[in-house]
Amino acid sequence: MKKLPNLSHDKTKKRLLESNKSKQYLHLLGISDEEGNIRPKSQDKYRQINNYIELLKPHLNKFSKDTLLNIADMGSGKGYLTFALYDFLMDNSFKDVKLTGVEYRQELVDLCNDISMKSEFKNLLFAQGNIEDYKAEKLDVLIALHACDTATDDAIFKGIKTGAELIIVAPCCQHQIRQEIEKSNPQNIFSQINKHGIFLERQAEFLTDGIRTLLLEYMGYKTKVVEFISDAHTHKNLMIIAEKSSNKKPEYIEQINSIKTMFGIEKHYLEMKLGI
Repeated sequence: MKKLPNLSHDKTKKRLLESNKSKQYLHLLGISDEEGNIRPKSQDKYRQINNYIELLKPHLNKFSKDTLLNIADMGSGKGYLTFALYDFLMDNSFKDVKLTGVEYRQELVDLCNDISMKSEFKNLLFAQGNIEDYKAEKLDVLIALHACDTATDDAIFKGIKTGAELIIVAPCCQHQIRQEIEKSNPQNIFSQINKHGIFLERQAEFLTDGIRTLLLEYMGYKTKVVEFISDAHTHKNLMIIAEKSSNKKPEYIEQINSIKTMFGIEKHYLEMKLGI
């Protein structure tokens, strides 16, 4: 008789945020049932939440756990990732955290505040408003996931102006630079490629986010770009992570100007926000 392989080593992957009955927010958000079991239709969302925390964990662990950590999550929506972040910080002994989810839709603000109260998350609050108008004197961390078009630039600018040590954005719908390229119609080595709309769209996305990273470096941040979610779901899956450093890079302005000249870009919106 053929011997069957030993499967005893096969274990369910341990998640940073394990679901159980105490994680009431997961149930109230419809991700788990009352017993803490993840619903079949919510498996992708649960994986996304954990991937998000895994990406942020090494950067958050650089902050002191004994001093106030002030975080704003811009465009927090239904709050899936906002709740998960607060839960992670509480589970990892951050003693003094203030996390604010900023969302334009009042019905989502009300829903999330209700879930936060029922979950006894006393320092997790949701406020109605938009990124540009949000008032904050000092932030340690600014997050903006899938803020559309130049709203991502508003978020980056807000993070820089409030002295955020960590800025995390996942851009989407980068229209501004595409419109600049189409208006100027530059004739360069990419012209025959960019006559195809999908290539122009992808290149505009690349240029938009590439210039964002250069501007962040210019302003004294160290940046890296990672894949946020699987590109099987969407190609708009990049996350820019920027950590404040002591070294500004003024020489990057010349590089930015060369890129803009090649592609017929008059101004990147973030440049205008920064007054460069």
